[in-house]
Amino acid sequence: MHEEQSISQIITAAVIVACGVIFPVLFHLMGLGSVFLPMFIPLAAGSFFLSPRMATGTGAITPLASAFLTGMPPLYPPMAVVMMAELALFCGIISLLRHHSRIPAFFIVAIAIAVDRVILYGIMAHVMPLFNISPVLFTLFDIIKSFPGIILLLIITPIAIQGIARILQRNAH
Repeated sequence: MHEEQSISQIITAAVIVACGVIFPVLFHLMGLGSVFLPMFIPLAAGSFFLSPRMATGTGAITPLASAFLTGMPPLYPPMAVVMMAELALFCGIISLLRHHSRIPAFFIVAIAIAVDRVILYGIMAHVMPLFNISPVLFTLFDIIKSFPGIILLLIITPIAIQGIARILQRNAH
């Protein structure tokens, strides 16, 4: 039984990583770019179905896989590395809250986004000065730029997890 659950988690994580690589490509092809946080969408929804350990790993692996397969996010400046840390924590928080609280999905995502923005600032405070970029200005710009993506995440994630849950339930037999 435990082995089946692990295999299920691995397959789910692999699908989420694939979506995390494909979604940004599709968004960029449609001219929507990173404004809508396309990598966050499958990772946020998928983290509701993964153990905290698997969610954290999936969040860390996805930006690196995407960087090697598509060149986005770039390895230099080290946005892929920054996103690895950021998304690992983002996904881990979602999974932990999902599995250890009764907080509704919308609020879990809102909390994860808030913590993510604080974490991003902490990372940028150390990384951006190395490139002579103000971490405060970068973080403010990033929050303003990603506002449409934050709204999209808050709307789409609860809907997506309901749909994914139905699909998983139907195929569980």
